[in-house]
Amino acid sequence: MDLTVFHRLDMVIVCGLPNSGKSHFSAKHFKDMGRERINRKELRKLLYSMTHFGDKWDGANFDEKFDHVVKHTEKKIIEYYFRENKKILVDNTSVTALSRRQYVNMAKEQGKSVGVIFINTPVSRCIERNHRNEDNVSDMVISNLYAQIALPDKSEGFRELLVLNDY
Repeated sequence: MDLTVFHRLDMVIVCGLPNSGKSHFSAKHFKDMGRERINRKELRKLLYSMTHFGDKWDGANFDEKFDHVVKHTEKKIIEYYFRENKKILVDNTSVTALSRRQYVNMAKEQGKSVGVIFINTPVSRCIERNHRNEDNVSDMVISNLYAQIALPDKSEGFRELLVLNDY
């Protein structure tokens, strides 16, 4: 698999269902490429631990009301990295066009290039991996996200697009 075109982009979004292999793929193919990784789940953990005196976050602590703080923090980090001319890798579920639009808009506003890699792992494999994961989410979350999947399309504003099936 040749990812050379993605290495040249300012922002790469790696998305797919929880436990689809996004973070594994990202680390394997982008870790040593000088890219800054942004991941909402990691931000949730950090912010929860910080605001709860060091308590450990898990999926049961997810609170939609607090998630606007996570999204705002993510946006500010992306804006900072763009100002510093850093290349970015966004590692989030982003299974719908609407959830990806914010990244495309941020990149375009800054005159930056953006591409997407969708890890299209079968939902049954994601659920199986989820059960083995200490930091898992409910199967219902995965099933609900699966029902919403809209594979990315270049018309969303991506310079490059790759869908990896059965990862």
